[in-house]
Parts: sequence; C-alpha cells; structure tokens
Amino acid sequence: MERLKDCNLEHCTPEQVGVKSSAITDFINEINENHLGLQSFTVVRHDKVCAQGFFKPYNKDIPHVLYSMSKSVTSTAVGFAISEGLINLNDRVVKFFPEYIMSKRPFNRMLTVRMLLTMHSDKLITVLDEKGGTDWVQNFLNAPFLLPPNTKFNYISENTSMLSAIITKVTGMSVIDYLYPRILEPLGIEKPFWESDGKGNNAGGWGLYMKSEDLAKFFLPYIHGGKWKDGTQIIPETWVKEATRKQVDSVSDGYIDNMVGYGYQFWRNPVPNSYRADGLFGQRCFMFPEYDALVVLNCGEAEDYKIMKIFWKYFPQCFGYGTLPENKAEYQKMLETIDNCSVEDLPKGERNRELEEKISGRLITCKTSEFVSVVSITITQMWFKKPGEISEMRLTFDDEKLTFYWKEKEYENTIDVGLNGEYGVSKMTLGDVTYHAYSKGAWKEDGTFDLWIRPIETAHVRKFNFKFNDDNTVKITNIMNPTLQELVIYYMTFTGYPVKGEITKEVIEDAVEKLGLPIIEPNFKGKFVE
Repeated sequence: MERLKDCNLEHCTPEQVGVKSSAITDFINEINENHLGLQSFTVVRHDKVCAQGFFKPYNKDIPHVLYSMSKSVTSTAVGFAISEGLINLNDRVVKFFPEYIMSKRPFNRMLTVRMLLTMHSDKLITVLDEKGGTDWVQNFLNAPFLLPPNTKFNYISENTSMLSAIITKVTGMSVIDYLYPRILEPLGIEKPFWESDGKGNNAGGWGLYMKSEDLAKFFLPYIHGGKWKDGTQIIPETWVKEATRKQVDSVSDGYIDNMVGYGYQFWRNPVPNSYRADGLFGQRCFMFPEYDALVVLNCGEAEDYKIMKIFWKYFPQCFGYGTLPENKAEYQKMLETIDNCSVEDLPKGERNRELEEKISGRLITCKTSEFVSVVSITITQMWFKKPGEISEMRLTFDDEKLTFYWKEKEYENTIDVGLNGEYGVSKMTLGDVTYHAYSKGAWKEDGTFDLWIRPIETAHVRKFNFKFNDDNTVKITNIMNPTLQELVIYYMTFTGYPVKGEITKEVIEDAVEKLGLPIIEPNFKGKFVE
C-alpha cells in the first residue's frame, strides 16, 4: 500500500475536541509534584493531537525505547499474516522450525501460535537467561516448562520473540520489514530500529524504538476497527476485535491494571471497553474507542503504577462531548506548564581547575562486572550483541566542556559533557544501537565529580561519581535510574505477588542493595596508568 495522502495528525487545542486544557495542566502538575518519571505524552482525540509534551531533554524527533509495547506491534504483524493465510492460531510452533531438535522437551509439540499470543506457553524462562551470541529459537525450545502448555497465564517476552521468528519464517522478512508496506509506509512512519537476534529475527517482545506521535498513528486504527481516519482499512477488522478483547485471565493480585485480562499481546484496562499496549517503566498506549481517543506515554518510572494511579484520575474522564469554548488563558497556561517540564537534572557546579589539570587526559583502567554498561541492564541484558564490563575511562577537560571516553567490551565511545549547566550532546554506539547521549558533569564540594549520561532513546540516566585519591586510584560510584531496587519491587507487583507493607518493602530493597547491586550494578575502582 502506498503512502496515504492524509497520513499526518492535525494538531489542535484541547477545547476544540471537548477536552479542558486545565485537565491536562492538572495531570502534568500532579505528576511533577510526585516527582514521577514521565518523559513524554501525546493525547489524540477525534484523530487530532490536542496535547503533547516532552520533558527536556526528550523531544519529538528522537524515538524512545518501547520495551514490551513492542509486543502489540508484533501482534499486528501476526494479524496481517493470518489475514493473508500464512499462519493460523492453531498452528503448532514446531511446524515452523523443522531444523530444530524437539525431543528434549516433548511438550514443545503441544505449543500453538495462540498459546504464544496469550502468554500460555508456560515455559520457565527468566530475564537472567543469556541472550548474547546465542540462538534464541533454540533457547526457547530447550527451556523447561513450568507447567504443561496452556495451563495458566505466564508472562514471558520470549513467547513474542517466537512469534517474530514465525513471521520471518513464513514471509522471509523481519517483522519490521513485513509491516513497512502494510502500515508504516501508508501512515508516513519512518521505518524504526528494532533489535534482532543475529539471524534476522526482530526481538518481537522488546527492543523497538519509536517516536511518540508515530506510536499514536500506528495504534489509531485500533480505535476505528482497523481503519485510518480517512476510512482506509489498514489493520484487518477481525484482528483488531480479537486482539484487543479479553482472551484469557491475567494475574489475580498486584495492581488493578494487570488484573482485568489479556488479549493477543494487548492488555485490557480497568476502564470498560478499553485496552492498551504496555511496556516496562511506563511505556503505554491507552486506547479508548468509546471516547474516540488514545494517549501515548513514555516514562522512566520503575514502579510505573504510581503514574497510572494519577493517569486514571484524569483519563478518560477529561474526554467530553462536542467542543468547548476556547479558553486562551488556560490553554496558554497548559503550554507554559509543558514547556517548563524537564527530567531530573544535575545542578551546575563550580569548576575545580586544580584537580582538572591533574587528571585531564589520563587513562583510567578499571575492572567491572560483565553487566556494567553506560546503558541500563534492562536493555542490554536482552541484546544479541552485548556491551558491558567497562574497562577504560578518560576525562579530558577544556574551558568549555568535558570530553569523556570509555571502553566496554570492544565498543569505544567519546562524548561531550556539559559543565556549564547545559547538556553536551553526542552520538554513542553500543551493540547494534546508536543513541543520542545528553550529558552533564559537575564538581561537588567534597572534591568528587558527578557525571550523568542520559541516552534519550532510553528511559534511563547513568550516574557516575568519581573520587580521585592521592595514590592514583579512583573510586567510581555507579547508579542507574530507575534503580534495581525499584525494579524488583515493580516486578513482584507486575507478576501478581505485590509487596505488602513498607517494612517488607524496605527489607527487600535492602537485600537487593546488599546482594544484587554488587553483582549487577556494582561500584568499582580504577587506576590512572598515564
């Protein structure tokens, strides 16, 4: 299908589509008052963008990691493949992979496409299972079963990576290449980057990067029975209906958003007749067909249900009927509130010229764990080409900025770091992914140096603190936001085993800090060798 003539979304004021500007302002203010990690949002009503915001330095031109929102995109590819007669829901998974040995796990022969879609493979796979340099299909088939297939809801991303591999098998194309002429090109969406397994299979369940407004365009047909705003049928109508309705029960405890059922890689919402694409740290696209509306969120909040609690106070209640009188004062207030939004920032510090002169340009060698990367482990752990194990660093100061060099595995990068309160902006490449790094540095009163690196395609910021000792050694404190402790608490809630009570939460966080951080996100030491 060729690009549609009207493939863009018009922008308008909230009042023009029955939404009060003040409701958007109040939503943003409550998010900010609670110091939650919202990074961008796009609100679409009656096929028009009525509100949109990016928390600096995030911006509309840079795609954002989707985590498990990727699953709903893979689901869309499955819908196309079924409509074209390439696969069906009851196909056995083993049918597509005759080259793999199945005898190790007899239950593999029971698995169907439907079971993968509904998270009912009941495979026992964890996020700690190795992805780097391995055969992902073979890993899945070799994995043991927690229960016989189709016994219960068991959310694992590898179910979706198998769907991706199936699409590639029957089409000869990656999922993203298969989707391009069917939905991306017609809607004027530039082909996005999607991580892959080294064999041409997109990750499927994770690893896709898309812009906020492109996400809105991609999912808009899902509130119109698969049609674009001009009436063109984009996604098969039957698939929209089946993928977004409740197919199975999900978890029975935790946060309400995850307790109301699951479709074919779409979650049902606690609001009747609505559903969403959903990813880690608060990546969301909420779809409200009855309100002719959708909302895209990109966030960096580990316990993302904190954002959702506020979201449900304002949406979909803010979607009124008809139009409202223009309210220039409230609209301007909304725009100013959005313009003032930024993520957590590193305050400017006074330059320490004496220490800068001593350390500038000198190579620091260091020994870290295999997991330590400038990019969050929640991203790199799922890569085929893994970075990590930072081994070298160099800080070079001049009058305007810091130039920071580091090496992890075979990957070497040099980026600009702002020292005057402004971001230094550079590209950095790890694995197959190139990021835009927005970075700041500042000396502290205790003589240590803070370096914050935020690759804005991700939801995270890496924080290093350098303590330079008289014996030429360097102590590097290493923090990733959101933190590992927060992620563990979230994961327990997500899987239906929520932490009960503040004391229990503190005990778990303390255990993660003492046992998990020294392995996964350790502080480390370095030594000047030049």
